[in-house]
Amino acid sequence: MNNIYVPDLSYSCYTLIDKDTIRAYKTTPYNPGYNQTININYRDYYINSNYLYKDGIQQFSNYTTLPICLEHSSLTNEVYYRNDFDRILIIFVILCIIIFGIPLKIFLRFFKRFR
Repeated sequence: MNNIYVPDLSYSCYTLIDKDTIRAYKTTPYNPGYNQTININYRDYYINSNYLYKDGIQQFSNYTTLPICLEHSSLTNEVYYRNDFDRILIIFVILCIIIFGIPLKIFLRFFKRFR
């Protein structure tokens, strides 16, 4: 089973808006009574934009089609399931080389002169 990475699992309902967006609702959407509307806060996570998010409010009425929530067992907040994890690892390796490799090489060459 493939897990879907979501940065915050504290929301009650998650749904796929399109291939690049996951919408997380604070409360599970429902149809209110006749001639009533409810407002539910949501957060859109943009998967291919390093999980940037945008908050908003969606209005539901008796005539609104409810979104289909994803199963919580298919969601995870483990970093290893991010779709940009490979880019994170490449940046980490490059930073390690710059921070540790280059100063170590300079330090070792400096002490070779005193032999």
